[in-house]
Amino acid sequence: MNRWKVDRIASTVGFSVPHMMVSTVTGTFEEFSGELQGNIADLTKSKINFQVIVPSIQTKNRDRDLHLCSKDFFDAQIFPQMTFTSRSIYNDTDGKYQMSGDLTVKNTTKRAVFYITPKEVTIFGATYLVEGEIKRKDFGLMWNRAIEAGGVMVGDVIDIQMTIVVSKDEENIKQQQPE
Repeated sequence: MNRWKVDRIASTVGFSVPHMMVSTVTGTFEEFSGELQGNIADLTKSKINFQVIVPSIQTKNRDRDLHLCSKDFFDAQIFPQMTFTSRSIYNDTDGKYQMSGDLTVKNTTKRAVFYITPKEVTIFGATYLVEGEIKRKDFGLMWNRAIEAGGVMVGDVIDIQMTIVVSKDEENIKQQQPE
């Protein structure tokens, strides 16, 4: 089975969440890794594993990043990693895929669904747009504060947007080269 590694330099893992009822906070995770096992041209025959290092969060506001890593949110000192393991991938429409799997955040595992749009697939690797949403409270990210004008400071639905580039795993390349 072919193994393809996520290229961290060429990939991005981003998110956005409503903030104070009128704006949106966007951010990224700078440290992550992943592997696609199978066929990059037909994801229905593949399995995907992905890990995100929580303390690598970047929202362009150092105080907010520290707060997100605190016990109020991710509790990154105890739970420094989020993981995703696909269970099923099937063709959706127009060459897109729907992937269902287990997402673990703060030691809580829930089913999550992501939509994958292939952008470029070659013999050397592939680029995919991956999108989905989760409810943060489902994963124990409960902190919030009421705001004076009404409503709450942090929305419940987190939009996830990733550009994932995979390339051949070096071990695969070595195995396929003649000696």
